[in-house]
Amino acid sequence: MNSKYFVLGGDIKKSLTEGYRFDLKKLLLDALKITRKHFFPLLTACLFIMLVSFALLSVFLDQATSLDDPKTMILFFIFALIVVPPLMTGMLMMGVHHSVGLKTKSFHLFNYFNIIFKLSLAAMIINLMTNGASMFLGQVFGSVGFVLSVIVLLYLKMSFCLVYPLIAEKKVSPVMALKLSFKLVHKNIAQFTQLLIIFCVLFMIGILTSGIGLLFVIPFSINVMGIVYRQVCGVSISVTEATEGSNDNNKNDDDNHHSGPKNGGFEA
Repeated sequence: MNSKYFVLGGDIKKSLTEGYRFDLKKLLLDALKITRKHFFPLLTACLFIMLVSFALLSVFLDQATSLDDPKTMILFFIFALIVVPPLMTGMLMMGVHHSVGLKTKSFHLFNYFNIIFKLSLAAMIINLMTNGASMFLGQVFGSVGFVLSVIVLLYLKMSFCLVYPLIAEKKVSPVMALKLSFKLVHKNIAQFTQLLIIFCVLFMIGILTSGIGLLFVIPFSINVMGIVYRQVCGVSISVTEATEGSNDNNKNDDDNHHSGPKNGGFEA
């Protein structure tokens, strides 16, 4: 078995030093083509997350359960900080794989529970930032603070949108991933803001269609972010070529192609 290692797409170090630009029209059209080709795996993954979220939400909002109840708060934080990060990472990495032409399966959603500590730590830091900002703005600006806190929340979510795939694909630490994501996004903050506005409009349309539209909007958005990650950071690919006598024509591309670098090693 011979293995070859190379990077598809952009160069994270070059993106940090020289910056980068998107062709937004081409980006969205490419994501649309990828979504059509790889729709079913992301759809089933999306349905699973939605069903789990609705089931837990029904528990949180049960008439017999108070939102101030410690048990309810513990369940909520367990879900938000332990369950959600690896599932979201799984979906984002499916988009990353699609962006380089690799096939995925629905169960790939669960591939990143093995790095749950790193992902949960990153999620906790982001949540502390957003909650701290919301409390501060609410106390200082009153009712206006709610609007400002929503803007800050969207800004922070945008700034750290690359954190999970950086941890999963580049194998960097949570703190390093936060630094890298913040710096990379701010190298082209204008176009990331445009993408954020497009996503917000699409999600509003999805919600207005009784949630049915989200079944397309979410997979499409995931694939957009997969392409963005490929163009900004590059995707490390290890291709294993079978030698004579060990070929297996029935294997999927995922069996012979693996994304992820051999090691990290970035400075921010």
